[in-house]
Amino acid sequence: MTLHLWVKKLTYLVGIFIVFSYQSLVLAHTTVNTQAIAKAINGTDATLYDSQLIPWQAALKQKGFDSVSCGAVVISEYWLLTAAHCNSSDIGDIAIVGTSLIEDGNFTNLDRKHFFNIVQKISHPYYNEDNFINDIALFRVNRSMYDVAQPIKLATSNEQIMADITFSNSWATNMDSPVTAIASGWGDTLRKGYPTTLQVISLAGVPDSQCVGLNIGNEHIVCADSNINGLIKDVCSGDSGGPLIWQNHQAVSDSDKGIRLIGLTSNGAKCSTRNDNPENQYNQLTGQYTQVSTHRDWIEQQIQYYDNSTFTLNDSSLQPTLNIDPFAVIKDASSNRDNTKIVVTAAAEHTESGGAITFYSLLLTLLIFYYRRNQGN
Repeated sequence: MTLHLWVKKLTYLVGIFIVFSYQSLVLAHTTVNTQAIAKAINGTDATLYDSQLIPWQAALKQKGFDSVSCGAVVISEYWLLTAAHCNSSDIGDIAIVGTSLIEDGNFTNLDRKHFFNIVQKISHPYYNEDNFINDIALFRVNRSMYDVAQPIKLATSNEQIMADITFSNSWATNMDSPVTAIASGWGDTLRKGYPTTLQVISLAGVPDSQCVGLNIGNEHIVCADSNINGLIKDVCSGDSGGPLIWQNHQAVSDSDKGIRLIGLTSNGAKCSTRNDNPENQYNQLTGQYTQVSTHRDWIEQQIQYYDNSTFTLNDSSLQPTLNIDPFAVIKDASSNRDNTKIVVTAAAEHTESGGAITFYSLLLTLLIFYYRRNQGN
């Protein structure tokens, strides 16, 4: 073979080598980045643990549409607690209670036993829509909810003090914190839109002194944020009025596992902003929840008045019986976050880059073999 033909063939093979090298490197780089980004999640399906994991969870139907506009909480046989800003003209008169599955855009397959007519709406008279102070409301339904749901006990003032102490002792900025609160709802998940399955979000309570954006008295607001450094977890649009729960460890042996309602989803940073700026996690508005212990007297007074009863939040019938402790079964993201990021990213680098290196070695071997064979000729 002439030198001229050999050079042409060698140039052609080298060209192929360069093209495949570039494509392999791009593929490896793209795969690694995609896996890392995919870890920015904010909740898990409640049904992974139990179909009635959060038996006090309710939803408020949007007027004229099969969509969830707000969350709500069963606190007695006929009464729901929600946020005052959920008492608006676009919220209809239907509450959905006792199910973890609500398909956005299609309520036709939902059993009618889960639909309740709202017959009374009472917002706190001093609700301030500018700073969300007193963002709490009571909705009464037309029949008993106990056939499909269970109520939750509201934290007392003393229990709220206990929760505050726990938050102060356990919260840490720029590092992981233990789970001390759980929020839930059917709000926007950003990546997959509005879910069919109730989402549960494990969080850490944040001390008032470190709650970004808290500009009103600490007796009105409970703050909570992601307990995992660098992983955005938060409630979003559509979760308003839903529960924030905490566990009284002195009452874990009780039938309700010591679970208490300490807050109602009220205010916080725009989820898309938080998700798009994960590196700025602790400088954005902290999730803010209406502190329900502050409003126990108001709640009792309103129910007593409208039902003409001697209602009290201390009634033993308001204590649910739970088969499963949410704080014991909901898997936190910390171990998965660290291990998955390392394993998946490393696997992506190993699989793709390793494959590319194998290809390079094979091609170089062929080039050398081809050259030597022709030299021999």
